[in-house]
Amino acid sequence: MRNNTIINATLIGDYCAVPLDFDMSENAAETLEKLQNIPSVEIGIVFNNKNEIFAEFYKKGTKVKVELPDSIESWSKFEGDYLNVCQQILYENNVVGKIYLKVSTSKLSQKIKSYLLTMLYLLTALLFVSYFIALGLQRILSDPILKLTKATKNISEEGNYKLRVEKIGNDEIGELVDEYNKMLAKVYERENALKQRTNQLSKTLDDLKKTQQKLIDSEKLAALGQLIAGVAHEINTPLGAIRSSIGNFKNSLKTVIKEYPNFINEIPPNSRKLFTELLEESLKNQHLLTSKEERTYKKNIIKIFDNNHIENSHYFADTFVDMMVVNNVEKYLSLLKLPNSKVLIDMAYKLTGLQRSTSNIQYATNRASKVVFALKNSSRLGHSDEQMLFNITEGIETVLTLYNNQIKQGIIVSKDYEIVPKILCNPDELNQVWTNILHNAIYAMKLKGNLDVSVYNKENYVVVAITDNGKGIPETEIAKIFDPFYTTKPAGEGTGIGLDIVKRIVKKHNGKVEVESKPGKTTFKVFLPVEVE
Repeated sequence: MRNNTIINATLIGDYCAVPLDFDMSENAAETLEKLQNIPSVEIGIVFNNKNEIFAEFYKKGTKVKVELPDSIESWSKFEGDYLNVCQQILYENNVVGKIYLKVSTSKLSQKIKSYLLTMLYLLTALLFVSYFIALGLQRILSDPILKLTKATKNISEEGNYKLRVEKIGNDEIGELVDEYNKMLAKVYERENALKQRTNQLSKTLDDLKKTQQKLIDSEKLAALGQLIAGVAHEINTPLGAIRSSIGNFKNSLKTVIKEYPNFINEIPPNSRKLFTELLEESLKNQHLLTSKEERTYKKNIIKIFDNNHIENSHYFADTFVDMMVVNNVEKYLSLLKLPNSKVLIDMAYKLTGLQRSTSNIQYATNRASKVVFALKNSSRLGHSDEQMLFNITEGIETVLTLYNNQIKQGIIVSKDYEIVPKILCNPDELNQVWTNILHNAIYAMKLKGNLDVSVYNKENYVVVAITDNGKGIPETEIAKIFDPFYTTKPAGEGTGIGLDIVKRIVKKHNGKVEVESKPGKTTFKVFLPVEVE
């Protein structure tokens, strides 16, 4: 409507351009009368370039005052039920005036209202038609789909694949229901098969766990079996010392009881105090001497006795060394010059021998007790998962005690134990860890070398580091050593599950194992977490 009005205003303005230029308002008025043929135009006015009315047209005959802005530019705007349009009138490219048209929009508004009302009627009719169509389609489409959805929900919540969806028709939805029911039947069959398979796997897993535990016990028993000979030797050694000491004790005690009353009366009164000092000096020195130290002391004592003209100097020197009297022997020269000096020194040796035999028995008993206690702790096969606060250094010492027979054949053990907190663990299982790692280290060194054992704190871990100077682990094999049944030992010397057990036990304690190896140095580090409050 705006574009048509602007075109009409431009055309009429062109017809009025010549009358404006020659000031012929009658011709312009005649041109404006043509607006009668355009029903919507209410007012038409031509203005000259002085903004004065040059010619005018009022459809209803009544003049209406129209005031236009002084601007000569063209414009258009809607006000209420009217469209106002103002266009320039050009003649030979010069503005000679302007034309103003006022167009009524009421008929257009009525048409629009009529169209809207018609559309409303149509939409209402469509709404009713759609409603009834929807009611029909609901029975045909929605109800089967809703039933299908409900059945799917029930199956999902209950896991009951025996349920089936009721088929209503033989259309596409009916075919979908048939296929859905077939799918449920297959799922039900597969579910039953899966349950059976799961039960079989559970039984197999239980069997594997039992077999695994038997392998662990077998590995532990194998390690203990390798220790039996060494432990037996460790126990036989103190038992032999006890038997020997008891024999010496028995013989010496019999002699002392029989001869001591007469012997003490035969000692000159002025020598009795010195004899007592000799006994006290011997009993005070309880440390053991090496063979080299014994030879050195004997040589020096013989020289002193010879310089002082003591008869049987070699015999007395041997006895003094056996009695652990090796310093300031000059003070006892007066005893050695007595006529019965040999009897006197023999009696002193027998008297102090009673004490030495007692100390030997006590030492041997403690040694045997320590070995038996270590063996008892290590041989327990309890499978309890009960954990307790435990100082892992004690467990390491227990295992080292059991391996003492192999170690003392040519292995030098260095220990560096920091003060570490007790950790929550299963001591028996951790003892199995130290047993497997130490056994491998001793095997790698072939009973000769240096074994370093360290225990220290690092962040929130207690770390146990065991280092040997054996041949090392090849770089190509170091990633495989924790694999079950993998071993570098010859057939019959290893099961290949020792380090696998180590890894699983440490993992069970929320720890980790690290290995570093090169020729001449292999280190296993076990990190065990400390409970932080």
